[in-house]
Amino acid sequence: MLLKQRCPSCFDVSCTVQREFTLPGDKTQSTYKEYACGYVDQTQDFPIPDFTDFTSEDGKKPYKFQVEGAQHALKSGVRFLNLDEMGLGKTVQGLMPLKANPRKLKRMLILCKAGLKEQHRREFSRWLGEDWDAQIINKETDPILPGIQGLILSFDTLWRFKDIDAWMKLAKIKYVLIDEVQHIKNGSSKRTNGVRAACRDIKHIGCTSGTPIKNHAGEYFPVLNLLRPDLFPTKERFERNWVDSYWNGRSLKLGGLKNPEAFFDYTKDFIIRRKRADVMPDLPTITRDYRFSELGPIVEQAYLDTLKEFQTYYNGAGQQQSIAQRNSCILAYLAKMRHITGIAKIEPTLDYVQDFLESTDRKIVIFCHHKDVSAALLERLEALRQTDPDTYGRGVLNIHGVEADARAAVVQDFQNPDFRILIAGQLASSEGLNLQFCSDCVMVERQWNPANEEQAEARFIRIGQLANAVTAMYPVAIGTVDEFLSELVEKKRSYMANTLDGDKYQWNETSLIQELAEILASQGGKRWSW
Repeated sequence: MLLKQRCPSCFDVSCTVQREFTLPGDKTQSTYKEYACGYVDQTQDFPIPDFTDFTSEDGKKPYKFQVEGAQHALKSGVRFLNLDEMGLGKTVQGLMPLKANPRKLKRMLILCKAGLKEQHRREFSRWLGEDWDAQIINKETDPILPGIQGLILSFDTLWRFKDIDAWMKLAKIKYVLIDEVQHIKNGSSKRTNGVRAACRDIKHIGCTSGTPIKNHAGEYFPVLNLLRPDLFPTKERFERNWVDSYWNGRSLKLGGLKNPEAFFDYTKDFIIRRKRADVMPDLPTITRDYRFSELGPIVEQAYLDTLKEFQTYYNGAGQQQSIAQRNSCILAYLAKMRHITGIAKIEPTLDYVQDFLESTDRKIVIFCHHKDVSAALLERLEALRQTDPDTYGRGVLNIHGVEADARAAVVQDFQNPDFRILIAGQLASSEGLNLQFCSDCVMVERQWNPANEEQAEARFIRIGQLANAVTAMYPVAIGTVDEFLSELVEKKRSYMANTLDGDKYQWNETSLIQELAEILASQGGKRWSW
């Protein structure tokens, strides 16, 4: 099922555009299309704001290149493909047009991987404001809450709907944002056809991906046809005109784009692509990216049991013990909860690393606290590498638990272009380790003292640093000790930034643990009811 351009008035596929024109003095970036039946469609009617007033709930403003990306989306008539490299904030660029044009674009549907639904729900409200809410849809019969501005669906929930057309009309969707559109690269899959069905009558569609092509340029066609069926009406024509091919001795195989320069010129009105190197002056020295995910059902129950034990102790027997005994027991409970959340974050970390490796050519360091967490990641990553050595490199290197004298040799190996992944212990590796040839890391498990995390981040900012910006991704398990600690730490960072004129804050680990324990004792189960 391919999308075909249809007349918005008579809905006849054969009623084609006869001419396109603009009006003199038109200040709204409008282009008009006149169809054979006489209908005139104003395809681009969005003002192009400078977004100077666009600020997140936590006081962040979009970077210059993000503003330019949002403006490009508006100039395309909000029918665009953003191919910015991973970590450059493609999602916020897709949300900014909605904030600027709520009358034309609300309500919005975000389609994404199942593991990123909660992340998108939070980003929606964070960037658009406290009056903007998005609802996660888990099944076709879920009632849509009154006044909701955004809906969030996973790809694999959508295609299981019995009547996607009817659901889209009921939901009154005006704008669809498809996250990581490479997941619909297979033109004949149920997932891709589900997205096509949802977008069939949608005028405004945004797509994002750091890597729309993994194996060959033919994978580009589904998203191109989805966005611009007028330019890319058939797969055969696209492959004939734009895709290189070669004979492998048995059959004809698709390769890359025949003429990339001509292709990018042909699609520049609706496709935008920037790499981190292109926008480096805009980026801060260290960017902390928080990715929220849910606990799995088995891990969630283990965490919930431990939390209930902790709350019973904290509000009961713990009050009768000495301060030293009480602090020791509290720390033991917190450590157990942290360990459980570390196990829960193995899958989200794998998802992130997989997307990172496929969409960039950079290296990444994965910091863990518990050896069983790093061992599980090592095993899973090695299994993935066996199936895709071109992406994952020659091997996954590991210095978690390795003696200090042996670490230097492993780090030396990591400098080899053939190695892309290094697993390290947060505490043991935060000193005496020089990683200035790398600029990306994942902090899988939080430290009670954020200074230890900052020290690990500083391993990348050394003399001879090859990149001016470091990105540290912090996976966060929602409703757990993880989330409460992240909130607490970021609030303190915000307070100190406003009062210390940029001086480095000296973290008090004991004070942080005490505050965290009080929060967990009173609010720690807010995500669950029992």
